[in-house]
Amino acid sequence: MSDQNNNNSLYENSEYPSRQRRTADQHPRRRPRKKRGSTGKTILKVLGTLFLVGLCTGAVLCCFGAYYVQTVILPEVEVSMDDFQLGENSVMYYQDKETGRYVEMTTLLSSTSSVWVDLEEMPKYLPQAAVAIEDQRFYTHPGVDWKRTAKAVLDMFLGNDISGGSTITQQLIKNMTDYNETTVKRKVTEIFRAIRFTQNNSKDDTLEMYLNIIPLGAGCEGVGSASLKYFGKPVSELTLAECASLVGITNNPSKYGPYSFAKSKTSTGEVWDARQWNKYRQEVILGEMLKQGMISQEEHDEAVAQELVFVRAEGEEAETEIYNWYEETVISDVRADLKEKYGFSDSRLDQIMARGGLRIYTCMDPEIQAIAEAVYEDRANLNYTSKSGQQMQSSITIIDNETGDVAAIVGRFGEKTENRGMNYANAAKRQPGSSIKPLTVYAPALEMGKLSPISVLDDYPYDTRTGSAWPLNSGGNRYRGLTTLKDGLMRSANTIAVRVVADYVTPQESFSFGKDKFKLDLVDAVQSGDQIMSDIDISPMAMGGLTAGVSSRTMAQAYATFPSAGVYTYSRTYTRVTQLVDGEEVVLLENEPEKEQVLKESTAYYMNTMLQRVISGSGAGGDGHTGGEAALSGMRAAGKTGTTSDNFDRWFVGYTPYYTAAVWTGYEQNEKMKTGSANPAAVLWKKVMSQVHEGLENKKFPEVSGLKQVTYCLDSGLLAGEYCALDPRGSRVATDYIFPEDYPDGRTCTVHTAESVVKVCVDSPILNEDGTETGLYHIAGPYCPEESLREVCYPNYEREKVGSAVAQDEMYRFDVVEAQGTCTVHTEAPVVQPDPSDPNFPWDPSQPVDPNDPGSGNQTDPSGSGSGSGSDSPPPSQDIPQDQWP
Repeated sequence: MSDQNNNNSLYENSEYPSRQRRTADQHPRRRPRKKRGSTGKTILKVLGTLFLVGLCTGAVLCCFGAYYVQTVILPEVEVSMDDFQLGENSVMYYQDKETGRYVEMTTLLSSTSSVWVDLEEMPKYLPQAAVAIEDQRFYTHPGVDWKRTAKAVLDMFLGNDISGGSTITQQLIKNMTDYNETTVKRKVTEIFRAIRFTQNNSKDDTLEMYLNIIPLGAGCEGVGSASLKYFGKPVSELTLAECASLVGITNNPSKYGPYSFAKSKTSTGEVWDARQWNKYRQEVILGEMLKQGMISQEEHDEAVAQELVFVRAEGEEAETEIYNWYEETVISDVRADLKEKYGFSDSRLDQIMARGGLRIYTCMDPEIQAIAEAVYEDRANLNYTSKSGQQMQSSITIIDNETGDVAAIVGRFGEKTENRGMNYANAAKRQPGSSIKPLTVYAPALEMGKLSPISVLDDYPYDTRTGSAWPLNSGGNRYRGLTTLKDGLMRSANTIAVRVVADYVTPQESFSFGKDKFKLDLVDAVQSGDQIMSDIDISPMAMGGLTAGVSSRTMAQAYATFPSAGVYTYSRTYTRVTQLVDGEEVVLLENEPEKEQVLKESTAYYMNTMLQRVISGSGAGGDGHTGGEAALSGMRAAGKTGTTSDNFDRWFVGYTPYYTAAVWTGYEQNEKMKTGSANPAAVLWKKVMSQVHEGLENKKFPEVSGLKQVTYCLDSGLLAGEYCALDPRGSRVATDYIFPEDYPDGRTCTVHTAESVVKVCVDSPILNEDGTETGLYHIAGPYCPEESLREVCYPNYEREKVGSAVAQDEMYRFDVVEAQGTCTVHTEAPVVQPDPSDPNFPWDPSQPVDPNDPGSGNQTDPSGSGSGSGSDSPPPSQDIPQDQWP
């Protein structure tokens, strides 16, 4: 009842008057009424929704865009566009060592390489030509030509190159900042910069700057120098034809520059040289000027007909001022630092360096530079030619240890005949070979406290990773066996270096040490073909087979850390750069020395003592040193040689208390060097450094306190025991000075022990297979006479065999000598000769007689003294005839 009432109440409140609702099926003649305008309303709703979505999306994108512009674009827009005043030559100076005054060294570039010309001095045709061909709406747009920009955007969406939309203002900014990536970000940044630049500069100022910095080939930056170089006259005297010719070059200097040697085909297949292309481009520009009403038909025709006469004949080389190697290096360093600080483009830097009124104060030592250049210009000092006919090349960098300044630098061997050619001292990277060992092997092992100079490792192959014993030592499959760390460095033993890196330092730590401490340009990982190359491995770190290589400047500044008591100093070629403005010098770059203590003084001391032995070979086991060719008369020197695989590169990096010098030698294209036993790098090092140090006091390297004397064994690196002096090779006891933390307290030699002390018979030498003596003797047997016996302590240690490799000390091991057996000479009891003085003579010959047994029958003195059974010698009258002997 209640349910029915509820239903009724629902119907009563409905829009239907009846209590019972009917469906359309119940009223076949009635159809649901279609609402008018429902389709239009739906469309409006959809469009409205889409509009709102688009509006919201646009708002969001605008917010993101505004944020991007604010945080990414605008900071780059605000990069300084301040213009350097041009018109004053730039000059380099060096400091006179006696007076301390700076002396003029050279004027940078020639006065025609970059000459600033005011717009008022230019013929009207010159700016007109630029506007006609590069930016027709230049005087009306706000720095950006939106029509051309829209076309560039369309090209981007169509997949074409993003180009063709830049105005003169945008090109100017690009040339001044070198910001020329082909990306959307670059174009957006360029647009904002152009607008901002136009707000701050007049159109005439913009055009004047543009025409003064555009690259025009043949080393010319701007129309001023180009006018002089191509037509031999100032800009003010250029004709319409010559103006169009100059402006045409900037589109592609290598193609349209009159002095270019490039040739290319036309659309018809005809090959044109650069002068033909220049004429073609000139006529295109003249046509645009006519079309835009800048010139009359008569002016156009006259300019087209005018013959272009250039200063240089076709194919003629220009005379160029050649800088020496140091000057060129300074230019490179200053350019790099100006670019980093101010963001200038290369073309803008060319102008600033030449005509920016710079004053560059260099670190060059003119005397040392002259010595190095004289040695390097004399081919007799490096007179080697490869099998293919290449002449050997070399570079040298010399650094002042006290200041870290580059005192002298030579980039290649022979007379310098060009600027910006290959400079092996700065740019080229070659494999360092063993010269890397002090930096990535020995210094880290000492610094980390893993080893000391007297630590002993096995000069023996490490494993058979290549299918045979690895690594080989320089000179072939020769291994010495147990060797101290300092001897391993002196002899440049690859096996010792490999063991240090593999078992003590680890390749990763070695890599990090070389990169962080010595600033070596090492490679973490790089794709090469289908392989990943990395320097984080035993071989690159232990033997110098780097992925990229090093330059002589890098090696010199790294090695200079050792004579500087562990202080690494970034090498520099200049101290300060200023600009002359209204007679006043304004500082642009201040190049203060950057020093960093990267090694403990104790590590530097160890390295200095060890690397001196590479040259002098002094000390215990000093034979076999590799750097003897670099020894200087009357001057302490230290250093390390380096030889790469297949003998492609030879190095010597060495230093004195005054200077460090790195020398590389090799061929431009890798080829095996055949120099006999000579290391040409060490020879060149000596030729230069011996002259550099003439008259200098023979100073000591930095000294340290706290050293402790140690008497140790060369075969264990531990305190010498009583048996170390009994080694068959002679005494193995040595004395050195080390720091207390490296002292082997309480640890006595474990190689020479009482268990391996034996008596040998000097009458029974052990022979080689060819019958020669080895210097060893068989262990004494029971019948060896006392006077033939010698007490010896053979070294006793274990060595895991690697392939068929044999170390030189193998033959001295206790187990090896023991395996040779006992004396081969005294194999039977000696026959006792009758002693007539014996009171028991004659005796029964049937009784055995042991000459070493006092209780055995009749005795005779085995020493031959004639006393038997302790009796005195008989008087001469007691002779017994020989025929009465038994």
